[in-house]
Amino acid sequence: MKTFPFISTLCRQNKYFLIGLCLGFFFSFILSPIFENGCLVNENGEGYTNDHLSRSRSLSSDSNLLGDEYEPRINFAGKPNKARKTPALLNRPRYYSTELGIREKLFVGVLSSQYDVSTRGAALNKTIAHLVDKVMFFIDAPGHQKLNISMPGGIVGFTDTRRTLKVFHMLKYITDNFLDEFDFYFLVKDATYIKARELYEMVQGISVSEDVHAGSGRRDEHTSFCSLDAGLLLSSSVMHKVMLSLDWCVKNAFSDSYDDNLGRCILHATDMSCQESVQGYALTSYSLDRSFNMEEDIERLTKDYKFHSALTLYPVQEPNVLFQLHAYFCKVGLVHNKQDITSLRNSLVNMSEMTPGRRSGVTWPIGIPSGTVPINRFDVLRWDYFTDTEVYLNSDFSNVKKLDGADKKDIQYVVNASIKQVEAGWGEHLQYHHLINGYRRFDPSRGMDYRLDLAFRDTRTGQEVHKRVEVCKPLGRVEVVPMPYVTENVRVNLILQVEAESKLEAMKFMENYARICMEKRDKTFLMLVHTC
Repeated sequence: MKTFPFISTLCRQNKYFLIGLCLGFFFSFILSPIFENGCLVNENGEGYTNDHLSRSRSLSSDSNLLGDEYEPRINFAGKPNKARKTPALLNRPRYYSTELGIREKLFVGVLSSQYDVSTRGAALNKTIAHLVDKVMFFIDAPGHQKLNISMPGGIVGFTDTRRTLKVFHMLKYITDNFLDEFDFYFLVKDATYIKARELYEMVQGISVSEDVHAGSGRRDEHTSFCSLDAGLLLSSSVMHKVMLSLDWCVKNAFSDSYDDNLGRCILHATDMSCQESVQGYALTSYSLDRSFNMEEDIERLTKDYKFHSALTLYPVQEPNVLFQLHAYFCKVGLVHNKQDITSLRNSLVNMSEMTPGRRSGVTWPIGIPSGTVPINRFDVLRWDYFTDTEVYLNSDFSNVKKLDGADKKDIQYVVNASIKQVEAGWGEHLQYHHLINGYRRFDPSRGMDYRLDLAFRDTRTGQEVHKRVEVCKPLGRVEVVPMPYVTENVRVNLILQVEAESKLEAMKFMENYARICMEKRDKTFLMLVHTC
């Protein structure tokens, strides 16, 4: 009963608000159809569209009413359902180096002749082809004659036999085929011995951002042309400039000298004379006598500093002299490498004194990993016991096996090397008697380890002396072989060189190959190359 008077009082106090609310609802229902039509009349009686309430402002509306001229509209007239221009396919190169513009370091171009390429050219190819990125020989080959020679580096023959243009034919071929593939180009004649390893190390230290026109062997101090006998080193940027001036070079080639024609061409193209040193590196050469004899003159030349420091030596007319020079410099390089290795080992041992573990942290041999540490008993590597004739427990399925084949040769080689080391260290009075015990173990992270107990007889006292020797044959450096495509269907090609005295070993290898590869249908290919 008390609720009704309260409501009545509340309505009297808010009567104006309630009346306004009711009128608002009333007018909204009355005027809503007019607003939905959207067309109002102005004072002149012309119709116009209400921009804020028009259905044309809705994206889902299909209204065609005329509105503001700045109102965005979508015009579907004349639009095709599909794109007329198909996007171009991106053809990726086969090798990533091509796409990234990565170039190899050194190209060697050799000027030769059809008569000398099979003698001096072949000898030069054997001494430098494995040390540089690419070697090519350029000869004059009139007519359709086939040379009785095959080189991995390649031979290019020019039918134009004019001597003045031969060097420009070489430049034209290089710029057409290898202009953007190498950083440096070394041009030389075939009667020159090249220290290819030192030359390659030199170009690795030269920046490619500068023009390089370097050489040596000038006839006199007044000329600015270097000798092609001594070799000419050009950078890729210089070769680009020479390519643009080849026509001028051909028209102005009036000398029979390769040095003058080539030097004049490069000087015109780059406005840069030949330099004997570039960025701190000297491109030196040594001129040999025409009557040079390796056996008679080598003792005198060993004391000549210029002979040892030269990158090229010329002229070398006979192939056997070129091989003799190569053998001599290889021996010299081997001695220097052994001295460097000994120096590095001594420095590592001396530096180990300043480390927390001192000399206990130095591995043996120095620089070789110490081997894997087994986590549990299943990872412990097994030592195989062997004697001069047999090996014991070499697998889980055999107790004893006779030593033969490669295993026997390997153990004999290790034993003989150990005997020589003991005799060199303890004197010649120790005479080898027999092998007492032998153990070997293969560690995939280190290599093959041997422990030998050798018995010697002391020739001075007649007593038997025992020596324990530990030998390690470390694994070589792992080399990643580049492949053009990543696929699991690549066939492995095996090329086996077989000499005349190794026929039995070759037959055994083929039997093992048939059992291991062919019976399992592995994707392999075997080629035997017989050498006489």
